[in-house]
Amino acid sequence: MTDDLTRRLAGQILRGVKAVHEENNPDTPLGPGTPVRPHAAAERIGISPLGRRYAEVLAYLVEEGALEPNGARAILGEVVGDHLYVLGENAAGMTEA
Repeated sequence: MTDDLTRRLAGQILRGVKAVHEENNPDTPLGPGTPVRPHAAAERIGISPLGRRYAEVLAYLVEEGALEPNGARAILGEVVGDHLYVLGENAAGMTEA
């Protein structure tokens, strides 16, 4: 069962993913399949991408289809690195929190 804090942090991280993407790729639209940097978004809201809470939130986002492993570059459980994940189909509906 996912707790409220995990759901709230997931929304915050997804909003941060959007902000990081827009700052670094202003001419590239953000949509499903776009490589993203959830670890950078987490750091912005004070969550260590090496911590247990980040791993829980990341697992939740993958489980819900908001993030997807980026092909051969991501191994679920590997939590740090650029573009290990792409935006999933369900990300847009999870940013409200």
